[in-house]
Amino acid sequence: MTAFKQVKSLKGTVRVPSDKSISHRSFMFLSMAKGRGRIIDPLLSADTKATMAAMQAMGVTFEETVNGFVVTSQGYKDFKEPENVIDCMNSGTTARLLTGVYAPSGKYIVLTGDASLRRRPMDRVIIPLSQMGAKFAARDNGRCLPLTIMPSKLHSADIIAETKSAQVKSAILLAGVQAEGITTYTEKAVTRNHTEIMLSALGAKITTEGLKITVEGAAELNAIDIVVPGDFSSAAFFLGAALMFEGSELMLENVGLNPTRSGMLKILDDMGVKYTIENERGGAEKLGDIIISSQSFSGCTVEGDIIPNIIDELPMIATLGLFADSPVTIRNAKELRVKESDRIAATLYNLNALGAETEEYEDGMKVYPIKNINTKAALKSFEDHRIAMVAIMLAKRFGGEITVDNIECVDVSFPTFMETFKSLED
Repeated sequence: MTAFKQVKSLKGTVRVPSDKSISHRSFMFLSMAKGRGRIIDPLLSADTKATMAAMQAMGVTFEETVNGFVVTSQGYKDFKEPENVIDCMNSGTTARLLTGVYAPSGKYIVLTGDASLRRRPMDRVIIPLSQMGAKFAARDNGRCLPLTIMPSKLHSADIIAETKSAQVKSAILLAGVQAEGITTYTEKAVTRNHTEIMLSALGAKITTEGLKITVEGAAELNAIDIVVPGDFSSAAFFLGAALMFEGSELMLENVGLNPTRSGMLKILDDMGVKYTIENERGGAEKLGDIIISSQSFSGCTVEGDIIPNIIDELPMIATLGLFADSPVTIRNAKELRVKESDRIAATLYNLNALGAETEEYEDGMKVYPIKNINTKAALKSFEDHRIAMVAIMLAKRFGGEITVDNIECVDVSFPTFMETFKSLED
């Protein structure tokens, strides 16, 4: 258990870690491409290291440089069969996307992960990939890791999404780009589009019409250089912190502003929050600097098609209900139940421990402005990096004897979170 001194305000400039989603995809996609390419400023966290190790097991080489890696590969057609089980650690992105990368390889591959990941659903990628001819065996009646991928020849297919998930979409596109023929994937709602952008940059032929994405198979992917922007999901904690800590003034530098990822800015708009974006730049993956200060703001209802694009930010958004002028309600977010933890239950456990008034729904929650603080609350991380970061912020905001357990799990996405936060404390 760790206790924290109360912090009055936060001031300064934040350079958040590089984008985790783009870092994962950079390691995977350059491994699938033929030639030598560079990844500049990737996030090196427990999750992304698991992805890099998984690609090394397929015969890809990574040469470390001052600001990233040079990736050398013969391409996906010449992947080697790994000699041992692939450990995805705690990373659902690694497990689900690699299932799509590996399924067409014709190799025998076994994926596993830590106790948390072994409880998370894999059938959401197993079922559609099976429609393309992939063969699997998995624990819990074909639902969970460990997962065995059997040698098989995949074919194109027309897949209609059963869930709103960029991971599932990516798995299908990564298999479809390798299989013969033309594969289509129709989403239930628009999700983050890093996979489409990055595969297109490598030479894949991908088109998007509304919710329907089409990919031509047997693609020749050629290595390029990829610069990874700052992670919006990590920046979200500091957007929230500026509103939690009175008198705060923050600039968040080099934040990725892909519209399929930056949905929290729309939520802040709905709450009446004022912020500015400066120095906007970049091509397909835009980035810029966000300036935000503490201010009064209203609660709002968050629901509908925006949910998949802010799924990682929802614990932070819900927590803002404590500090708003009116409640924050989140609905249509049942996916939170199957993240690294049950993020609905975990978020509400901590808020209730502090003395908050809340309501729990199967697909969301409602958080009311807090009136009385329990300054002896024992908050839990639930071994979940995003829950841990919110809990740490709450402990620093309210002080007293509030404690948080197992704060080390923040390393999954933000290894320098504690140092970064401390550098801003006024």
